[in-house]
Amino acid sequence: MTKAIHMVQNVFSEQLSRKIKSIDNVFGDFLVNKGLYDEIEITKDNIYELADLIGGHVKIDIYCPKCRESRVFSCEMIPYYWYSERNQEIQGRSLEEEIVSWQDIQNMKGPNCIDSPENFWTWTNSSIESDTRLMVFKFFCAMDNTHHLDYIVLTSENKMKKIGQYPSVADLSFPELKEYRKVMTKEDEKELKRAIGLFASGIGVGSFVYLRRIFERIIATASQKAIENGKIKEEEFSKAYVTEKIKMLAEYLPKSLVNSPVFYGIISKGIHELSEEECLEFFPVLQSFIMMILRQWEKIRRDEEEEKKLAASLSNIAAKVK
Repeated sequence: MTKAIHMVQNVFSEQLSRKIKSIDNVFGDFLVNKGLYDEIEITKDNIYELADLIGGHVKIDIYCPKCRESRVFSCEMIPYYWYSERNQEIQGRSLEEEIVSWQDIQNMKGPNCIDSPENFWTWTNSSIESDTRLMVFKFFCAMDNTHHLDYIVLTSENKMKKIGQYPSVADLSFPELKEYRKVMTKEDEKELKRAIGLFASGIGVGSFVYLRRIFERIIATASQKAIENGKIKEEEFSKAYVTEKIKMLAEYLPKSLVNSPVFYGIISKGIHELSEEECLEFFPVLQSFIMMILRQWEKIRRDEEEEKKLAASLSNIAAKVK
């Protein structure tokens, strides 16, 4: 006869409370922003943030391919089970509680004892080592809990490596690009996909090359409009530095770009001076910046389209009431 699993409480968790970090969690950020096979170190300073993630307390803000909008995703708790000889039943509780208990036990020994060669600090112990070696973090969309986002990590000693993700970085990014097809060229879309694909494959410098091409076309498109409108002179514009060009095109560029002219410098330095690892570290922020520009441009386009429609409707009404 199958027995029910009995969930037990952790004595240490009841006695020693801690502040839960549900957002801006270092491990949540790692899962979202790092590529496959990137690693993060587990330390005494961040172990409780890992416990927060394992306990299902962490939330991330990310694009939902099914909702086709940016959504908040919540993480599910990872359980831990064992067989109790005394009670003759399977018992369980959150794996988070086991990790926190182990930390509490080590903290009771005192810092001098923990840091000694014979008794060095660890984030896990032999009883839960097999349960923490390979972990799956399951996130679900706040608007529809059938929309999932899953990450798989492998741990070895005090290192965590991201070895799987579904939907992939490309799957999360590519559907969103369709929303901005009216404000970017087919070449922009193709090269942004290439940049994201290279990043997902662990190629940092190459991904920067495509981001710079997209940025240069954004500037070129805006300059064509400004020249056609007589706002700038082509010869003067062509001789200016990039930062100066951005200032000259302030009326034709999204505010985020005008207010952050350092983007191009970071991209160029990445291509010529930064390492692959540094480029991979910075890529998610730079990609988000490009996406923000596209979102702002799309909003401007929609506002202008709505303005034209309203103006036409008002003209029709005015003609009828004469």
